[in-house]
Amino acid sequence: MEDRSEHLNFASVVQTIALVILESFLTFLLQSDRQSKKLAQHLIHQQALVELRTTFPSTVIFVTFTSRGVLLDAKRPERPIDAVITASLKDLIHGFFTAPASSMRRIQIDGPIELIEELRVLMSSFNLQEIINHWVQSDWFKSLLVPTKTVDENGEPISNGRSSRHHRALIKKLNDQQLLVDQMNLQAKEQMYVIEKLHKRMKLMMIIGMIILAGLVIGLAGTLIHFMH
Repeated sequence: MEDRSEHLNFASVVQTIALVILESFLTFLLQSDRQSKKLAQHLIHQQALVELRTTFPSTVIFVTFTSRGVLLDAKRPERPIDAVITASLKDLIHGFFTAPASSMRRIQIDGPIELIEELRVLMSSFNLQEIINHWVQSDWFKSLLVPTKTVDENGEPISNGRSSRHHRALIKKLNDQQLLVDQMNLQAKEQMYVIEKLHKRMKLMMIIGMIILAGLVIGLAGTLIHFMH
């Protein structure tokens, strides 16, 4: 019994340490990625509590969005759950690294429709591939790539003030262009999600219509057979 108790205590300590490390890492990514932070603003404002259920292995983690970042807990907080995400560990890992469409479709989310849409959009942006792309397009990274000119177009020396202003103007222009591209990508993702959702509804309505039509045909055939006899 003592060995079992020590084993459980050790497993609890390991789980706590793993959650703290993962919590710090996710918070760092969320705080450093402007686009993901913007998408999570409503979740942060309402301090959404999400129950994350994984299969293979089976684990339950509670995720809370706060102004300080993401909080992870193995024990359920004393408040209602806003949404439940159910997925295999494999799909979650794939979704976090590259968010392939096949893995994202297999991730199930239960809760209010608006919250489900917000989580879907956030998950499509909050992955390492997208975050690294956002970092590459950031001002500080561009400043490493854009060379500082020491002479102007006429070959005249450029003072530090003029060079700095020219540098900042060029970076601002590139940043504005990238912001426009990011907004267009986000709108495209939202539209694709809405289109996919409408497609599923239309498919369901077609199936229901076919069932109703088949029922009417069977009923009409039965009525005709009854009167014929």
